[in-house]
Amino acid sequence: MAYALDIHHLLETADPQERNAEIETLRSMHPADIAEALEESDAQPSQIVQILYKIGNHKAVEAFAQLSIETQQECLEAANAKTMLRFVENMEPDDRVDLLKTVDDDVREAIMPLIAQAERNDIRKLWEYKEGTAGAAMTTEYAMLPLDITVAEALEKLRLMAPNKETIYYIYITDANRRLLGILSLRDLIMSKPKAMLEAIMETHMISVPQDMDIEEVAAAISKYDLLAVPVVDQEGRLLGIITVDDVLDIVEAESTEDFQRISAVLPFDEEYFKRPLPRLFWSRFLWLAILLFTSLISTTVMEWNAPMLKQMVALAFFIPMVIGTCGNAGTQSATMIVRSMALGEIELNDFGRVFRRELVMGLCLGVALGLMTYFRVFLQDHDILLGAIVAAALMATLITANLIGALMPMVLKRINLDPALTAGPFIATTMDALGITIYFQIALLLINLFK
Repeated sequence: MAYALDIHHLLETADPQERNAEIETLRSMHPADIAEALEESDAQPSQIVQILYKIGNHKAVEAFAQLSIETQQECLEAANAKTMLRFVENMEPDDRVDLLKTVDDDVREAIMPLIAQAERNDIRKLWEYKEGTAGAAMTTEYAMLPLDITVAEALEKLRLMAPNKETIYYIYITDANRRLLGILSLRDLIMSKPKAMLEAIMETHMISVPQDMDIEEVAAAISKYDLLAVPVVDQEGRLLGIITVDDVLDIVEAESTEDFQRISAVLPFDEEYFKRPLPRLFWSRFLWLAILLFTSLISTTVMEWNAPMLKQMVALAFFIPMVIGTCGNAGTQSATMIVRSMALGEIELNDFGRVFRRELVMGLCLGVALGLMTYFRVFLQDHDILLGAIVAAALMATLITANLIGALMPMVLKRINLDPALTAGPFIATTMDALGITIYFQIALLLINLFK
């Protein structure tokens, strides 16, 4: 549980003993709890930096890394570059690049020359990778050893390099050109005889990912093979970095949040709810709602065009909400299932035909089952065979259409490099409103002309 910080007391108290007691309490906490306490305290960025500086040990560095990227950005922009150097240099390489991308150019230019040459080189390399790929998410802090040493020598080298590596649970064996030759788990290394050569005990059948692989595909590979980390290689098989499972979880959480926002008809944003300025929150919601409003206006226009038919058979209007609501729900169901399956790698773009056939059959089954229910429902209420047939046939046709559009539209968007999540939620429901009303009145017109 996070410790409730009294920021003003900690910063302004003149009693050294009270101040030291507060600092000691912080030092006894987990870095994640320190970060949570600072986030919840509403302290100014400069105050957060002061508190972390007073803590002064490795927990302060780890706590800074646990802060939200918005708070990190504010701290970096509010404090002196030399003060922040220690925190930035000790961040994981991929997290450090993400932070530096968010700050103002002048802040970045002030701190970059102060960063050690090796870290600057890492920043430049990681900066070049496209967001959402394995290269952008990887870290360059991994354990790497040559294959021509013994287990005893490997353990000694590993002991020296461990403090500066993100993880040592996997040790990567490379040649002089950094080509990935094999992999060893720390368990296997410890269990092997001290005089055994790494070449003899390493695993050569390993899982690796290319630098340009989509991060969601990387997450699927880590989940499938139950890995703690996966190596990232270039086209020549040279080891570039690794992606750890905790990094993947953070990225997948961010991707899921973005998908959820799109499904809910909100333009995606990264900030926490209370930290996003109200005007920006307004625009992120207004733009989609305006688009959905325009789509809804199409539905009212279709109804106006068919006003004479409604006057001829007023009862048709009573069942519009039922038909449109059901087809909108069906479309949302299909879209949500397909989007989720695509995210998990269960459906690929070349499965278009299989998805079409499967959802066509599903649409027919749902249409027949719900259509029959609707027919008897309308007939029992209005005792009108023609009205029951119109509503039932319209429901069947709209269900088939909604099922197919909801299932296939995410794949179409994926094909043209747009986010499939755009099709789910209010968007597909509102689109089906306009299309469903059109189908409803066309079927009504056809059956009325046939039987009256």
